Amino acid sequence: MAPTDSKSLVLVTGGNGFIAAHCIATLLRSEYRVRATVRSAEKGEATFKSLNEAGVKNLELLEFSVVPDPTDLQVLSPALQECQAVLHLASAFNYDAKPGEFEEKLMIPAVKGTQVICQAAEQISSIRRVVVMSSFASVYDASLGLQPGRVYSEEDWCPLTYEDGVNASAVKTWANRVQPIAYRASKVVAERAAWDYVRDHPVKYQLITLCPGMVFGKMIHPISSLSQLNASNQIVWDVLNVGQDGAIPPTKAPVWIDVEDLATASLKSLELSTNGHERFLLTQSSYDTQEIADIIRGKLPKSRAPVGSPGYRIADTHYSCDSSKAQQVLGVEFKTLEESIIPLAQQLYDMDKVVEL
Repeated sequence: MAPTDSKSLVLVTGGNGFIAAHCIATLLRSEYRVRATVRSAEKGEATFKSLNEAGVKNLELLEFSVVPDPTDLQVLSPALQECQAVLHLASAFNYDAKPGEFEEKLMIPAVKGTQVICQAAEQISSIRRVVVMSSFASVYDASLGLQPGRVYSEEDWCPLTYEDGVNASAVKTWANRVQPIAYRASKVVAERAAWDYVRDHPVKYQLITLCPGMVFGKMIHPISSLSQLNASNQIVWDVLNVGQDGAIPPTKAPVWIDVEDLATASLKSLELSTNGHERFLLTQSSYDTQEIADIIRGKLPKSRAPVGSPGYRIADTHYSCDSSKAQQVLGVEFKTLEESIIPLAQQLYDMDKVVEL
């Protein structure tokens, strides 16, 4: 199947999300027509307003499709009509899931949502490419610890199963939000569902899965307060808001990519000439929270970033990633951590309305 035609119609699921908003902006900048799914008309209106306020161009090429239940094939299928490609970004990341609820709130939505996208795309003859946004969580085997010297690539898979996600413990993440084992299991099982589907069905489209690390960067999606931050940008805010004499927060999932770079990779996945399905690991490099603090204090001296131990880095204490395939095949170039973090920090402080920089 040929790559997606220039200026063709692309469906973006979960269109009001952090990553999705940047993917929409990148597609519009390249003059693609975009149809974005949202769960309500109000979410679509809020997304359009946020994109407009962010200066996104070609918004006349954007339309919204209200899909209250993205796991319902009959409800979702009409949104794919006339599209040549799908960027599946809708996430089952549920902050409120508790033990006993993981199957209902995480596992079933993640798996069924991916299966329905693959099935709907098979039924629409115009679809050439399905890009599924997965995660480094579907690559990394957390049970092995930090593994200094280990280099992960897209050849690696997290070993967690559906049952692991359903039966995950009540241990919570650094943000005290969602249980890490259940979340990681939902990501890997959902991605495997896509690969299982194209293995078991004679689809005419190419499947491409993208596995990014922590995704940092300025936000252009609808967000009204710091309490609504996505998990990755919450890491940055936790550093920015400690105070100069405070302790550096611990580093979690120490590999990252800028959100605009991820959006560019998504676009290039549509335009890639390939006869087969592809999987890409997308990380710029390692990072740690001390490095974030050092960057912020150096560029925004009035910030509340802690001092900690300037210059200290933990890269040699944990695994790393090899994203050379994405760089070579997709031609993706990565921003530096400073280029990603500084605009985000300025935005976060502006939202906080406490510190003037």
